[in-house]
Formats: sequence, structure tokens, C-alpha cells
Amino acid sequence: MSPPVFVVAADRLSAGTVLVDGSEGRHAATVVRLRVGDPVVLTDGHGRRGDGAVATVGRNLIEVTVASVVATPGPALRLVVVQALPKGDRGALAVEVMTEMGVDVIVPWAATRCVTRWRDARGDKALDRW
Repeated sequence: MSPPVFVVAADRLSAGTVLVDGSEGRHAATVVRLRVGDPVVLTDGHGRRGDGAVATVGRNLIEVTVASVVATPGPALRLVVVQALPKGDRGALAVEVMTEMGVDVIVPWAATRCVTRWRDARGDKALDRW
């Protein structure tokens, strides 16, 4: 099984000891229940990653010892999907599956024959959920 991945701010990701706090630290310490010595991957969400091991665990934070940070260039091609507005909760499922498959951009589309219509505040709320 691959090690868990946590997102940290770009200015924090460097070789040495990195503090993971906030919602990511809480998730690591209380939900995933990481222990000292467990391997983890830290990323800044912009193509840089650092492999490391948990050095200390606090109530809502962990400290990770990162050996080195590696920058990975983005893919040459981007995958964009135009998704018609589905009924009910199917939109959330569609977005989840497309994200798992590696889709870069999801464009909601109100087709002529779509039953669902995003109007005014309802549209903004639905888009936020996506």
C-alpha cells in the first residue's frame, strides 16, 4: 500500500523537518492515526513532493522528516470533460469518478434536454459542491 499524501503550503515544503498542521495535520494525527516512523508523502499541489517519515505526532499535527524534495513537471496533455447536469446526487458521483481517473478540468453543461437547471443561487451552490 502506498503511503498517505498530505498537502502543505509551498513555502513549508523543503528538506528537513516539516510541520503539518491545520486540517491536514488533524487528519493525519487523529483520523489516519499515523505513528512515529510511518512513511508519508508531502506535496504542495503544484508538482513538488517530498518523501519522508513521521518524526513526532501531536494532538492535531505531525512533524515529518523530509530527505529531499523533487519537482515533477505536469503532463503535456490536459484532459477536459464537459459534463451535462445530471439529476440528484449523480453530479457529485460523476465529479468524484472523473477526479479519480485524472481529469484536469470539469465543465458543467446545461444541455437543451437536461432536466436539471442551475439558476441564480442554486447554480452557485451546486457549482461549489462540484
